[in-house]
Amino acid sequence: MTPPVPTLVLLDCQRESLLPGEGADDGSNAAVAERIRRLLISARLSGWPVLHCQFASARPAIHCGVSIASAPIDGLSPLAREPVFVRSGMSAYSDPDFGRMVQHYAGPPCFLVGFSAPFSLMATMFDAVARSQVLTVIPEAVGGRAVGPRSASSVRDISFDLVDRLTSTMPLNDVFDTWLRPPETPPLRQIGLG
Repeated sequence: MTPPVPTLVLLDCQRESLLPGEGADDGSNAAVAERIRRLLISARLSGWPVLHCQFASARPAIHCGVSIASAPIDGLSPLAREPVFVRSGMSAYSDPDFGRMVQHYAGPPCFLVGFSAPFSLMATMFDAVARSQVLTVIPEAVGGRAVGPRSASSVRDISFDLVDRLTSTMPLNDVFDTWLRPPETPPLRQIGLG
């Protein structure tokens, strides 16, 4: 029997997350997306279950052959075997199957990365605490939207004042050092690039 592995949850990894918000774009979300992409590739190679939670948009992901804002960020698209939960409310738990899947994979860490800090991230954290489910957040792999005079990275940092009180966090380097081992070179289709 193989030992259990962590689960990776991608929250709101949609193209609109990379668009500038009300304030100036400081480029931090593009860096976050690249960190998530590296983590996602490594997690897939290591056999982790990967869950995607996306916001339900009234707009289609593809219109006349052109990708639009609600489509997944390039390199972060779900594979056919990876479940996608569609949230209609602020929290990932607004899709009732999300909580059941997190419970199914309970045991090793369930790592949460993505965008929508502080809004969707905080709502999801509050719901996880209410359900006694532990989601471990990887701070360097969480992005936010600029709000007013505050940059995306500033909004993200403010949200972590509360996240640190609600749940555990683990630095990205510690995740790689503790839970991921250097894999052998796999076929590109195995990691969603082929």
